[in-house]
Order: sequence, then C-alpha cells, then structure tokens
Amino acid sequence: MKKGNLFKKGLILGVTACSLFLVQQLKVNAADDASVMPSIENKQILMGFWHNWQANPNDGYKRGSSAEIALRDTPDAYNVVAVAFMKGEGIPTFKPYKGTDAEFRQQVGELNKAGKPVLISLGGADAHVQLKNGDETAFANELIRLVETYGFDGIDIDLEQAAITAGDNKTVIPKALKIVKAHYKAQNQNFIISMAPEFPYLKPGNAYESYLTSLKDEYDFIAPQLYNQGGDGVWVDEISKWVTQNDDAYKYEFLYYMADSLIHGTRGFLQIPASKLAIGLPANNDAGASGYVKDPQVVYNVFDQLKKDGNPIKGLMTWSINWDLGKDVNGVAYNQGFSKAYDTLINGGGGVADTEKPSAPTNVKASNITANQVQLDWTASTDNIGVTGYQILRDGVVVGTAKGTTYSDSGLKPATSYSYQIKATDRAGNVSLGSASLAVKTIEGPEVPSNEWDATKTYVAGDKVTYKGKGYQAQWWTKGEEPSLATSIVWKAI
Repeated sequence: MKKGNLFKKGLILGVTACSLFLVQQLKVNAADDASVMPSIENKQILMGFWHNWQANPNDGYKRGSSAEIALRDTPDAYNVVAVAFMKGEGIPTFKPYKGTDAEFRQQVGELNKAGKPVLISLGGADAHVQLKNGDETAFANELIRLVETYGFDGIDIDLEQAAITAGDNKTVIPKALKIVKAHYKAQNQNFIISMAPEFPYLKPGNAYESYLTSLKDEYDFIAPQLYNQGGDGVWVDEISKWVTQNDDAYKYEFLYYMADSLIHGTRGFLQIPASKLAIGLPANNDAGASGYVKDPQVVYNVFDQLKKDGNPIKGLMTWSINWDLGKDVNGVAYNQGFSKAYDTLINGGGGVADTEKPSAPTNVKASNITANQVQLDWTASTDNIGVTGYQILRDGVVVGTAKGTTYSDSGLKPATSYSYQIKATDRAGNVSLGSASLAVKTIEGPEVPSNEWDATKTYVAGDKVTYKGKGYQAQWWTKGEEPSLATSIVWKAI
C-alpha cells in the first residue's frame, strides 16, 4: 500500500457524495518506506503517544520529568504511535518541532517499515480546535497534505473539554474524515481513524456521541482514557457498588466493568465493539493525575476475563511514550515500565526482554508459632515491572507460594528447628535473591499427621489428617465434613 507519489499540486483527487475536493500545496514524494500504510487488521495494538515538543524538567504530575526522544527511538513494544498534536487556529495543522520535514518523514518510514502505523493526533488537553461549516474540504485537504508530506497513516481524535463541541467540530470533523478515508480507500489503502476520549464523554447525549455515531462505519478503534477522572466511574449492579476510577482496591472491577459496559452499551455508556476497543492508561504516576495501574496482573486478568466472555478487545493505549522513558522526581528512570509490563500481553513478548530480578524480600519475621505451624511475614520486594508473588523456602526447598507478604507454614514437627528464606518473582519469571535466613523452632506438643484432609476422600474410624495446621482423628465413616467445624463430632482433635 502506497501513499505520497501519485498526485501533483492542483489535481482533483477524489469525489465524495456531495462534492469534489482539491488538495492545496501537495508535496510529491517518491515511493519510500513512509509511503506504506501498515495494517492493524486482526492485530492487537499497544499505542503510545509521542510528544512533538521539547521536554521540560519536572513536567509530571508528581514532579518527574518526561524524556525527549526521537520518533525512531520509540520502544519496540509499541506497534502504533500517535504523534501529539495537530492543532491551531483556523484549519489545524502540524509541524515537527525539530528537524526538517524530510527527516521527520524518514523516521515515520522507519516505523512503517517495522509494520507500525504512525497517526497524527488532533487536539490535546490545551488545544483550541474550532472548525465551522464549510471547512470540511479544507480540513480534509490539510490531512491529506500531512499524509503526503510526513507519511502519516491515520488520525487520532483527542479533543478534550470545550474543543469537542467547539464551533461545528461535531459535524465538520466526521465529514472531513469520511472524505479522507474514502480517498485512500480508492487507492486500496486504509487511513486509520481512532479516538481517545475521556470516558465520561462516552455516554448517550454526551459530547463524543456524534463522533461515534457519524463514524461508526469508518473508525478503526476507540481508546477511552480511563484515567484523570478522580471519583467518576460506573455503577455495577452485580456487586452493588459505585466503582470509581481512582479506587486502587477495585482497579480490576473498574477496568473490567468499564470495558464490559462499553462493549455492550450498558450501565449508561455508548457501545463500542470489543474488536475496536482499547483500554487507555497512564504510563506511570507522573503521566496521569490518577488511574495508573500499580499491578500489571490486574490488566492481564481483565483481558483474560473479557476473552473468556467471548469479547477479546483490541489492545491498550498509553499517555505516553515519553513518560514511559522518563524519570521520577528523584531522577530514577521509569525504564519503559509500561511497555515492558504489557509487551507479552499485546505482542507475545517480542520486544525488549525483562531480565531484571526483583529486590530480595527483607524483615522476615515469625509469629503464632505452635508445635506444627508458623506464620511468616516480610517486607515487600520491588521490581522494574512489578512483583507477582513470593516463594517460601524451608530448609532450602520451596514449600509454598504467596501473592502477598504473609504465609502460614503447617504440617511441621514439634520441637524442631527450621530455616526459612523468601524469594520474590516477577511476570517474566525472574527470581530475586533470597532474603536473610530466619531460624524458627516449633514448640513442644503432639505431632500432627502428614496427610492433609481432602473433602473428596472417604475416611473411616482411626484415620488421621491435618487440617489448618492441627491434627484430627476420624471417629467413624465420614466424607466432606470439615474437621475444624464446631458442630463436628466425627473428628477428634489430637
């Protein structure tokens, strides 16, 4: 698929249902890597926004600093890039903040060659875009000029607040995008149309409804911003709760039920097909005021459940690539934490491999020591991507795992010394060094049986089992009755 070498200034380019349109000042480019429009059909996406401006120190929500990078240096995990922003008074436009047009096009071409579309993003939080009726042709012409000049492969509508409905934007922009879409379709190419609206605007009667409705047959995906909305959220009948965007304790529920609501057009939201829905998240706490997902496993679980529901979604979006490569207020690099965390989810791990081990757990302590059981607690480890769990080692052998920072080890012998270590694991399978060893000695008491009680087994008089660290003996035939039940007369504690 080619763009950029077919037309000359002043040539009539196409016909819409209502008019012919003329492209002004069209730049002619020989066929090159940027003349290819990569496809995202039947492909999950990880889209990141790229800043078209010089980075400033301490520009983050937590006073961290975003990175200034060349477009070509986008991390491999991102397979769609949105260049921020196309804006300005009158007909909005774009110009690279650094380098020549040809140099920028070359960088777009490098990404295109790797199969990655580069979109131009319209708007942004501080942009005043206001078109009026009659601007459809001029806006379409400017978009085509940008495609032919820089090699863009589509547009992302990122209008926010007043700009969404300013002037005649709600009618002019969809009409113009239909013109551009049809223009490239006539060349057997797909000009990608996406949107990244703040999720409260995705309700019937709200600002983005006209965009979704007008472009329902044209848009390729929608990536709602599920961040920066504080206590806004969704009411979920299934759990009888208002689930807010900024409640970390219910992050899974928020992301899952928001996606489910949009997929089905329920709980007061507009409908977006699962195959065209991407979840928008901030890359870290500096990239968004709220909404950062601390544990990537939550997002993996949401994707897994949606797939089980028969509704696999298109992918993820993040603000932004520059923040993924930025630093926190203390100068500690974010080290591509976002793209590394979700590379496996979207690309199957084909990008930068995570080889960094979590830090070793610390402050391992023992409590509630009995003749047959001990409770272990420790201070959590840290990881560049995120800790997924812990291994518990007794005398050098893994005897259990834990998601959190506590574990109860049972089935021990009375008056016996044991040595414990804890190791942390991450999603890539990296295992930390062990914690400092902790020596523990159980107290005097009766020895409990080694076999754990099994609800599916039949026991007869005299059979002994362990249950929750205590020993029990069956008094007669039994099956499925828990030994520790206060009402149980089948089991006798030993």
